[in-house]
Amino acid sequence: MDTYIINDDVLCFTLDDDNPKNILVIEKKRRVSVHMTCLKFLRRCCKIYGHSYDIQRQFVIDNFNYYIKTPIIVSEYDNLIFFPTTSPNSKNCIWIAYSNVDRYVKENDYTKIYFKGGKILNISASFTTIDSQITKCIKIEKFINNIKLRGNF
Repeated sequence: MDTYIINDDVLCFTLDDDNPKNILVIEKKRRVSVHMTCLKFLRRCCKIYGHSYDIQRQFVIDNFNYYIKTPIIVSEYDNLIFFPTTSPNSKNCIWIAYSNVDRYVKENDYTKIYFKGGKILNISASFTTIDSQITKCIKIEKFINNIKLRGNF
């Protein structure tokens, strides 16, 4: 499926282990295989929502100085903010929907993420990484909400 678009039900997406030319999008109630890379998918979804990936990334860098593992605002109106667990160019990168994370806990060598809707995933990223990324997203969300309140969007 090449026409799939990020929506409120998306929990995360990553390279599909069964088919490395695809990504696996995990939603609240289903899994979808999309024939493209994570970055190409993210770029296309940003464009569909009216922005370019590069502009969204630069917006976050300019306002927060988050150069490494930069969260991306796919849609500021829908609060669709995704953050990477590693370098976006890494085949091990998982992009997580910030707004669908309910809570996360540290396990031995991974982080358990509890998503809204009840799904639980074990992510092979450290608790510190996930916590840092969530903190970045909280700051970005507050910034966006303040802009919306002032009517500048």
